[in-house]
Amino acid sequence: MMAKDGLLNSSLNFDRVVEFPQLKESVYVDHAGTTLYSKSQIEAHHKELLSNLYGNPHSRSQSSRLTTDAIDQIRYRVLQLFNTTSDEYTVIFTSGCTGALKLVAESFDFYTENNCHGNKNEISRIEKCDKEKVDELVDDPGNHEFKVKSGCFAYLLDNHTSVQGMREIVNAGDILCVEETTDDNFKIHYVKKGKSKNGNSLFVYPAQSNYCGRKYPMKWINKIHQGQLPFQRSFPGRWFVVLDAASYVSTSHLDLSLNKPDFVSLSFYKIFGFPTGIGALLVKNKSADVLKKTYFGGGTVGVSSPTECTHINRSSLSDSSGEKNANNLSLQMIGRHSDLKCDSYHTGGMKSISRHTFIVAQYFHHYLQSLHHGNSQQIADIYCHGDFSDPSKQGPIVNFNLKRPDGSYIGFAEVDKMAQLYNIHLRTGCFCNIGACQKYLQLTAEQIKDNFEAGHVCGDDRDLINGKPTGSVRISFGYMSTIEDAQHCLTFICDCFMENKNKPNFAQDVQSKQYKCDVNKTLDSVITEKQSDVSDFYLSSSVQSNEKQDNEQCDLTLCSNKASDQKTDSHWTKDLQLVMQASSPTNYIVTNICLYPVKSCGAFEVRDWEICETGLKFDREWMIVSESGVTISQKRVPKLCLIKTQIDLVRKCLVLRYQDMCSVTVPLDSSDQGQGQQSILPCVGKVCGDRITGVDCGDTVGQWISEVLNKPGCRLIQQDRTRSRKCKLDKTDDDTENVSKLSLANESQYLLICRQSVEDLQHRIQQNEENPNFELENLLNRFRANVVVGGGLAFEEDGWATVKIGNNKFMSQGGCTRCQMVCLDQDTSERSKEPLKTLAAWRGKKIPFGIHLRHDDSAVGKRIHVGDPLLVE
Repeated sequence: MMAKDGLLNSSLNFDRVVEFPQLKESVYVDHAGTTLYSKSQIEAHHKELLSNLYGNPHSRSQSSRLTTDAIDQIRYRVLQLFNTTSDEYTVIFTSGCTGALKLVAESFDFYTENNCHGNKNEISRIEKCDKEKVDELVDDPGNHEFKVKSGCFAYLLDNHTSVQGMREIVNAGDILCVEETTDDNFKIHYVKKGKSKNGNSLFVYPAQSNYCGRKYPMKWINKIHQGQLPFQRSFPGRWFVVLDAASYVSTSHLDLSLNKPDFVSLSFYKIFGFPTGIGALLVKNKSADVLKKTYFGGGTVGVSSPTECTHINRSSLSDSSGEKNANNLSLQMIGRHSDLKCDSYHTGGMKSISRHTFIVAQYFHHYLQSLHHGNSQQIADIYCHGDFSDPSKQGPIVNFNLKRPDGSYIGFAEVDKMAQLYNIHLRTGCFCNIGACQKYLQLTAEQIKDNFEAGHVCGDDRDLINGKPTGSVRISFGYMSTIEDAQHCLTFICDCFMENKNKPNFAQDVQSKQYKCDVNKTLDSVITEKQSDVSDFYLSSSVQSNEKQDNEQCDLTLCSNKASDQKTDSHWTKDLQLVMQASSPTNYIVTNICLYPVKSCGAFEVRDWEICETGLKFDREWMIVSESGVTISQKRVPKLCLIKTQIDLVRKCLVLRYQDMCSVTVPLDSSDQGQGQQSILPCVGKVCGDRITGVDCGDTVGQWISEVLNKPGCRLIQQDRTRSRKCKLDKTDDDTENVSKLSLANESQYLLICRQSVEDLQHRIQQNEENPNFELENLLNRFRANVVVGGGLAFEEDGWATVKIGNNKFMSQGGCTRCQMVCLDQDTSERSKEPLKTLAAWRGKKIPFGIHLRHDDSAVGKRIHVGDPLLVE
């Protein structure tokens, strides 16, 4: 990302391809979640650890002293990053911003100085007052000898969930949630009402909303201290401020010499991308007296008695309040990383980052705001405070929901699904900020509870309930983002969701323009100018192509009841033609049966097959896991589809083939492993959130897969047949007998699709002249169905409840929601935007195609055949 690209401020002078090789072809726009770490950062950290010996800071050895000195230096650099010194602030390292907020909530003294919590000397530090007695006295309004005056805990509606969590443990008398209506005017929501108003009070608000990027006024800090905001009037005691700076400091300069909150919480990975699990609480030294931490850990006390309830904390606030040895090795990165955004090294400093990220976000915002459907309906509802023209009031975050030409909303889950197709990494939902979600989406507290009762929880894909959004889409930019990233996101939105013949062309040559980070000039003129410019379907054939070579290596036969019953590809084609002749608009016939023995690998097509309790026998009974034990799928490794699978019932083995490599075999029963295989090892993994118990199939096949995928340490795991999963699609409260059992399939025992529906889809894709031609069999292959049916009319299967295939009864479990997997060519492993793009525009937000089936218990042990009639009951 050099200045010569013409897309960035020249002060951001580094090569993005070199510094961020993990991006590759990806467009990463979730910097509000976490920014990215650079190659230089990781290399510098490794060099640091390999060049120095860091010991436990509790010891007195030379290595221990080095660690202690290094941590002290890091504290100095953190203070320098925010333009302050140890004379004014103390740095307490925590596990993150959430840990910092929790520390304040646990420690803040809401009581006035004349109470027992206002400790003045070492004796009071040793002799704790009885909290239960205090509560008893507070609850007794007739007690005039001793009254505890507890203050107020207040927080802004637009706040991270961690701030809401603080209210559960604070000892405040009153708890308020305040919603800004106009500048410095607030609507007050009483969460808890107390009896006393005259204690220490605490207000928490974000420097920048992680929801929409709105920067809240720093002037509130002084106004809170002086009691000038309206909601403070009923609480005359001393007020303190917690500034949640986690979102703000990722792209903006926090100057603590100008604004002096009592407490500042932050997470370092938001700033540097790495390391995670480290944050800080910055405490203004003059306000430290209100933190009365009760819990203490190793290295934080001067003395402690195990037989008496006494202890004295260390005199240093940073030593007594933090965890002395928390993540010390990762902390070594912070000091070096602070150079990245404090000095001119690498990026030009935080002020350059702030200007650069704002101009990229402003470009995206203004263009998005200008987009309309052909009927003039605006394509996006943008949730923003102001007009996105002032970087002192707005950060590089754009939050929105998309709309159809009729004004109805497009769910965020649908947007996310299509974004993955374009290799765009964005964020959807409520972003752990339900208050902002409630405010901008105009949700009442009752609606939030009703949505929960309807099944919606944080982090799920229930994006629309009664047509109203439960969340939104967030795009955010970081210092390595480019105008080109913004353009890619805009192109994706227009391609997938805009219904307008005259779509803008964002791919025009923008390198002729130098986008300077001049925040005094908006991009309106630029936008106005730009707008005016503006092979064989059957897997058996691929198996046949290698059959001669494989037979020379080992005497294997293709799966069949009779080894001699194998046919050439031309025979399969003739059989299909005969079967199709038997189908008609009123007659359904099974034309194909496929199983996928290894999850995400190639299909194995058969003419007839046995039904077992989990579906087709051996279907998805194996899976491939990475060196770390994570299940590998085609989403991450498209090459998996090129591994061809075959079940050999004669030799009782699974056969894996890949191009010109020698095939490898695995016993169908892992307990039958012979010599040369490793001992059976139990393994645990996950499929669709379910914990899987399986058996490692040995080193030989593991090494073979590792070589094929070029990923060391891969293993083939066979599911433990005694521990099948339970289908979540079953509409029954019974947790045992009536719930269908699953192998390693994602959702159901069977997936059925109809040829007529695929033909309809093929026709719609080809109506767009820009789309490549899709052969019917290639398109059909992408849906990885177990059963393919010919006959009938397109999409009649959507309405089926119960069907009979041959003599076997099956029940429909609803439509199959599709994702980017259908865009993977199963013959080449190449990815395209179709057919998902057409399906999304045509079939609705869940993008259904095909139906899930479960078999009736009476079908277990029976068989289904190509040519079987399908009857709808």
